[in-house]
Amino acid sequence: MTRRLLLAVLLASLFTTRLPAAFAVERSQIDDRYQWKPEHIFATLGDWESAVERVRLGLDSLAAFKGSFAGETAADPAQKLVAFNALDERISILLEQVEAYCSYHFHVDMSNPAWVGRDQQVQDLYVLQQEKLAWLHPELLRLPRATLMGWVDQFPALQPYRKTYEDMYLLQEHVLSEPEEHLLALAGNITGSAGDVFGKMTNVDMRWGRIVDENGDTVQVTDEGWTGWRYNPDRRVREAYFTAMFSGYRDYENTMAALMAANLKKNVFLARARKFDNTLQAALTSVFVPEQVYVNLVQTTRTHAAPFHKYEAVRKRVLGFDTCYHWDYYVSLATENAARYTWEQAVAMVEEGLKPLGQQYVADVTHGLDARSGWVDVYANDNKRGGAYSSSTYGVHPYMLFNFDFARGMTLEDVATVAHEVGHSMHTYYSEKNQPFPNKNYAYFNAEVASTTNETILSMKMLDEARAAYRKAKGKAKETAKQHLIYLLDGNIAAARGSFIRQTVFAAWEWEAQQMAERGEPVTAETLSKLYGDRLTEYYGTATTYGDLSRHEWSRIPHFYRGYYVYQYATSYAAAVALANDIRAEAAGNRSKKGATARYLNYLKSGSSKHPVELLKDAGVDMTTPAPILSCIDYITALVDELDRLTR
Repeated sequence: MTRRLLLAVLLASLFTTRLPAAFAVERSQIDDRYQWKPEHIFATLGDWESAVERVRLGLDSLAAFKGSFAGETAADPAQKLVAFNALDERISILLEQVEAYCSYHFHVDMSNPAWVGRDQQVQDLYVLQQEKLAWLHPELLRLPRATLMGWVDQFPALQPYRKTYEDMYLLQEHVLSEPEEHLLALAGNITGSAGDVFGKMTNVDMRWGRIVDENGDTVQVTDEGWTGWRYNPDRRVREAYFTAMFSGYRDYENTMAALMAANLKKNVFLARARKFDNTLQAALTSVFVPEQVYVNLVQTTRTHAAPFHKYEAVRKRVLGFDTCYHWDYYVSLATENAARYTWEQAVAMVEEGLKPLGQQYVADVTHGLDARSGWVDVYANDNKRGGAYSSSTYGVHPYMLFNFDFARGMTLEDVATVAHEVGHSMHTYYSEKNQPFPNKNYAYFNAEVASTTNETILSMKMLDEARAAYRKAKGKAKETAKQHLIYLLDGNIAAARGSFIRQTVFAAWEWEAQQMAERGEPVTAETLSKLYGDRLTEYYGTATTYGDLSRHEWSRIPHFYRGYYVYQYATSYAAAVALANDIRAEAAGNRSKKGATARYLNYLKSGSSKHPVELLKDAGVDMTTPAPILSCIDYITALVDELDRLTR
């Protein structure tokens, strides 16, 4: 049984684009060619409704196979398994398309009650799928491994499922009896309740009031808006926006803590139900990632946090503030005004930057980002889901959601967001073209590597060009070139801070908060906020002052409701730095790096054909050791030192 892998990644780095509501327009104002095309999946709503019914009937047909593979009623079990898999693939693909079509309508207008209802209907289908097939793994595990793998050897139609079955036996001790699995499946809607309530509160119900901007205009404060307003050059405006928005979360601190406590306790319940020692083991073992990967990240970064402390000190010196606060965290250190670009210009920049990955890769990127392809939804509109993501739609093509400023155009950070999301899409596109259906989905652990490698290759190219321009410039042009280089250095370090350090802070906090729940300790707004404040100071240092509102930041992070998810941004960033360096070196003629690009492209084609860490090893990075983390920190250290020299 294969569930659709949704790469709904709300990026937590500098390169995230979540625009203020004031920048959004009515969807009808946006040219149709900049809107994605769900009709590539189903031509009409009626076709979608028909597909929903076919999924329901198909799940009933799949449930009827119960008892066909093991036990007294099993007859011709190998042939029945072939038939079951064929039907399961058809229903799984159809369910994925049903979900996709619904999402691509719902996410561009989350206030539409009809699509809210249909989205709930789709989630119910997934719960129904789990309920109807809760018997499957317990029944297959009644077969000796040698028997099932013998069928795989005998029947070509079962050979694509070899790894699926091998993995099933590896996790055999955590598969429950059929009644127990059925009970957990029935609880599917309940176990996600805390995250659902958090999403409804923060995306729909919560209000943060208004502030007065630098022009004297009254501005509506939103959570999404903070990502844009935090760059505002007027410090008073930044502080006002920060205070209004973060106070909104503090005002609901007890509700937020109750939701988080429910989320943590749910993770403890599921881990214990499946006979894991703890929640970290449950989250990582179930996806075949060694716990040491997580431990390496948190502990190695904690021990080598000095360059991040230095960066905060450099920012404080350059900004000239006696005290730096959280609302000063993002403002640029450069004096240049950031340029704005059209969608077409941004796409051209991404295509040029990704040339080290080869002609075919760039051609595929060009097709996917062509506004006429139907893959992309480019601009922010009222009631649209915030952030950016790439999502798989098997049998059709990937889709990418963005939220760029329709009126003002795109920044360099926005250009990087395009490179990031199209990296996800190429990973999906290549895996689905090159892997059989059971192996088409890749693990989240691998997903962010593809996107961040794209982003890193692009940013390294921009930095090289800026350094060369600075070296060549004379007279007044020298200062202009210097400011541009400072702007890019600061942006790249801030991106590393967002994708690497910030996510490691999240990972450390989540791990310790989860351990509190495992030990039965009080999980309250006070304990969670103190824990978060301690981690901020530990990883970022003391150059920036983080007050009471900053310590409540944990309460606005949606990824915590996904369970040990955030660490993968940090491991992916470290892997991406190593891969980007090797790919660029090979493109520049470094013979010692020969084959780096081919290994990476093969990685993109590999889906889940091996376990996540093994796939990265094949690409050239071993995340079970501290080496990639240390190498990444060295890379960031060099950028910080360069910024320090340039700004003195």
